[in-house]
Amino acid sequence: MNAEASLPLEHFIQAVQSQLDNAQTAMAVKARKLNLPLTFAIKDITLDLRAHVEFARSEIRIRPAGPGDKDASLFHLVFTAITRPMIEENAVAFAEDPEEQSIDELKDDLTEEERRRLEWVGVRTVSKLKEIVEKGEDRTVGRVTSLPVDRLRSALQKISAPLVEHVLPVQEPEGESRDLPNLVRIRGRNLMGQGLPKVMLEGEPVGVVRASENEIVIAPQKHQMAGEITIEPAPHLAATMAFDLRPFWRESSRPAVPETEEKS
Repeated sequence: MNAEASLPLEHFIQAVQSQLDNAQTAMAVKARKLNLPLTFAIKDITLDLRAHVEFARSEIRIRPAGPGDKDASLFHLVFTAITRPMIEENAVAFAEDPEEQSIDELKDDLTEEERRRLEWVGVRTVSKLKEIVEKGEDRTVGRVTSLPVDRLRSALQKISAPLVEHVLPVQEPEGESRDLPNLVRIRGRNLMGQGLPKVMLEGEPVGVVRASENEIVIAPQKHQMAGEITIEPAPHLAATMAFDLRPFWRESSRPAVPETEEKS
């Protein structure tokens, strides 16, 4: 079969759904905005689709049959109206966090077909795969998806390594006192383990104000505004980056405390 003339089965269903949504929207505009009576409503649609079926790269694809084509398969599809609670109860929960890493981030270690097999069992994000490995359920997933457990663990280990992407100054809010400490924001991923990460600058520790998986805020001293910073969220896991933020150092506006004269 010609792969270019076929399409994934879910694409066909989504296209039908999209056009039905457009029809529902048009009726809503007619009733709410134009105050016109509705002459009909969409509840159920039954559709018989004759198509050829092929299975490639762990994906079902269909190609609509032509007139008189007797070798095609028959799909009996019924579209019915459902409520929002029904959608939320039955739909797969996709990641809403924009910082969440998709399973496609493992493309250097797992093929497209292997990643699709993981999606079959509900593993759509790196954090979900990490959770499965931590619970010791990776052997079960490996058996169901026919993926070697060692490859899953190796891929997860690579993608879970800490990474520093940006080192930026925290700008002082306008109107705030200049006595606020100088803060530096470190952005990346996998920056935090079980506790606060260890932050070192040229071998010297730096104070951590707060930390999360994707961001660390530190309070460096004046001589720590430049150099090579090392983030260690866990033993034997570290990420480094060189930076220079010396031009952003703010001197305190508080007057210096006069030195006390020694009494003779």
